[in-house]
Amino acid sequence: MLLRSIPALLFVSSFLAAQAAGAVEVAPPITNEVAEAIVKEGIEKSQVMRLLQDLTGKVGHRLTGSDNFTNGCAWAKGEFEKMGLAVELEKWGEWKLVWNRGPWVGRITQPIQLDMYVATEAWTAGTKGMQKGAMVMAPTTDDQLESAAVAKKWVISKKKPSASLRKAVQDAGALGCVYRAGDPDDKFPTRVRVFGNHQTAMKPLADVPTFPEIAVQADHFDQLFTLVDEGKAVECEFDIQNSFREGPIELCNVVATLRGSEQPDEVVVVSSHLDSWHQKQGTTDNGTGTTSTMEAARILTKVGAKPKRTIKFCLWGGEEQGLLGSRGYVQRHRTDMAKVSAAFNHDTGTNWAQSLGVTQAMHDQLAPVFAHVNRLMKAPDADWVGDVFKLNVVKSVSGGGGSDHASFIAAGVPGLNWNLKGRSNYFQHTWHTQWDTIDVAIEEYQRHTATIIALAALGTANLPALLDRAGVSAGGGGGNQSAAFAAAWFEAELEEFTFTGVKAGGRAAKMGVQKGDVLKKVGGQALERQRQIFQFARETEGDTVVFTFARGTTSFEAKMKKDELPTPPARGGRGGNQGPGDTVPVPGGTGQPGGTGGTPGGGSGTTGNGGGE
Repeated sequence: MLLRSIPALLFVSSFLAAQAAGAVEVAPPITNEVAEAIVKEGIEKSQVMRLLQDLTGKVGHRLTGSDNFTNGCAWAKGEFEKMGLAVELEKWGEWKLVWNRGPWVGRITQPIQLDMYVATEAWTAGTKGMQKGAMVMAPTTDDQLESAAVAKKWVISKKKPSASLRKAVQDAGALGCVYRAGDPDDKFPTRVRVFGNHQTAMKPLADVPTFPEIAVQADHFDQLFTLVDEGKAVECEFDIQNSFREGPIELCNVVATLRGSEQPDEVVVVSSHLDSWHQKQGTTDNGTGTTSTMEAARILTKVGAKPKRTIKFCLWGGEEQGLLGSRGYVQRHRTDMAKVSAAFNHDTGTNWAQSLGVTQAMHDQLAPVFAHVNRLMKAPDADWVGDVFKLNVVKSVSGGGGSDHASFIAAGVPGLNWNLKGRSNYFQHTWHTQWDTIDVAIEEYQRHTATIIALAALGTANLPALLDRAGVSAGGGGGNQSAAFAAAWFEAELEEFTFTGVKAGGRAAKMGVQKGDVLKKVGGQALERQRQIFQFARETEGDTVVFTFARGTTSFEAKMKKDELPTPPARGGRGGNQGPGDTVPVPGGTGQPGGTGGTPGGGSGTTGNGGGE
């Protein structure tokens, strides 16, 4: 550690020497005494794991629009108030319906007994109590449907049932559909990921789904399917406690304020998203980010920090549904965005914050802040070689929708997402899976990251000027997960929604797309951010997704079968600001699209459908 500390000490010495030589003395953004107090409080007296255990244990999963999310907001507000901060539950939306999940139970009772791991997508129907019945194959033709006796029985399908199959077997009186859970791979063959369509929460209660669709973990499903396929008399029982309730339900961000002493109208935002998906506890997505943000606030209040600018600690809602909470905040405070110095965002799990991607001008401003990290802190991994923290210089700070920092980038504010290192396999193991539970959180990483966030927040708030924003770009660019995935999905090059290159024989070409065409809508919904391409495709009702393109003054449509659309990437980053040496996300997923034949016309085109890979 001594060798790693030398560059930081030399920098601080040079910084102080430059002050002495200059005509105007500039105080360091954080004094050595205050920095040492922050590190001592954050590392030796940390409360970050207590906060995380309370959030995941007392509140649990926090799906936007659920009672658990409302409870999570109230819990966070109470914790911030204990720190002495002014706190507001700032409304950003309202949905018609509340959806909650309770326990999920699934068993094979005959001819073997097996407790299965089961899950459902959000905003889908429950079973209204334990329902027992025979398990039969899903019909694949109209003749089979007419002759199939599915009334009071469970129907099994290798894939999530199409809208037409679902309606047919529901009308025939089936108890529900059972399908193989998505997203297993060779390394994690039992991985389960379930999402959901939040547009259902905007419907009248009379129009919500009433037919259960249940995902079964791959290994359990395969045992079940084999029994049915062999002609055995198979009986199963399921108790899926999903429920809708008439709303409306208010959706809020939690905003805690540490008021600035000299320039209180200028702001540094420290943020993470409080919401999670509903399958498990939402520990690494994003309880770890939520509680590191809260712990940074606790550290600063505990050491009596007096920032020159105001620091706002913001916990967003609706991130998983499209950055809804942070976008709402930026829109509500749009006239104040010119006075936001930076928005630091934590949203990629429990690994430790090791770098940020910043422009050269930002680097020069922030270097004296992060010099304290390299001076005072050890890397939480004993075998780490290199700087404890590094500011990677990039040409521009850009992002198209990976996480909530993108909402600020779109408004011209430096949105900085922490680049993390460590032994946690976030994107493959815990991200949106049944394993996102408290036991995967790494305490030493959480202490380390929360302390760095506290130093960054106070140091940025005390800089002589707002953080330079000349290199902030709302477009795509280095490290944009959505842009990388869109390019691989369409087999084309894109700048936001404009196709700048189309691979011959690729998916976009098969849809009739040419260079210069612009993607306008997915599933009939107009696009504002690249992330919505995948969100809207997933949320589309029916068996196909319609893509609307513009070519000059004309438009055309092309279709893809919904079950041929790939899943979101299971590895990579969430739109961080990568610098040299950081990993750019690798798009992936199962079932690549194979739509064909989009033929542009005056209004719409006709399409055929090719087979997925």
